[in-house]
Amino acid sequence: MLCLIRLVSLLALPLVIVLSGCASGNARYVETGNQENIVSVGEVDIQDIQKAAAGMLDSLLETGTLKRAARTPALLAIDKVVNDTSSQFDTGELLYRMREQLVNSGQAQVVTVWGANAEDATAKDAATREAFLTGTTGGVQKPDFSLTGKITQIKRQAGQTRQTTYTFRLTLTSMTSGSEVWTKNVDVTKQGVRNSVGW
Repeated sequence: MLCLIRLVSLLALPLVIVLSGCASGNARYVETGNQENIVSVGEVDIQDIQKAAAGMLDSLLETGTLKRAARTPALLAIDKVVNDTSSQFDTGELLYRMREQLVNSGQAQVVTVWGANAEDATAKDAATREAFLTGTTGGVQKPDFSLTGKITQIKRQAGQTRQTTYTFRLTLTSMTSGSEVWTKNVDVTKQGVRNSVGW
């Protein structure tokens, strides 16, 4: 009888291990940007983008630059933001988070049909056609400002510990004077031996 109990225990042990492994590995929702998110030492994570967007937005709004434009709300064209890192991500993740707050605050309107990186090709074509048919200089108003940027990284290692600093840079240029009227750098530094969950 004792042998039978031991045999059953030994057979049941792998099942318990498998079931407990499955229970802890179940997918679940976590709040974006909180301490339960995965932190990658060598990649840009959503937390990094949120931190950079918040820092940029706070700085831009505090300067009052947009409020000093000739129009209210100011017209803003978003040009290219270069991702010069080894991490593959859409720079629009940074820009759209800022745009949402800028537009909703009433301080800016984004002109989506302006420049080489126009988002709305249909609207741009319609405005160009309308300008041609009416003989006007253009159906789309020239923006007050253009927003450009670059994201870079510096990687270092000491023993097994890896460190990466991502620098998010944005520049606002006056479309009238061509001068830089606002600029901001936000650094995000991460350090560790391997990727982990939490800060």
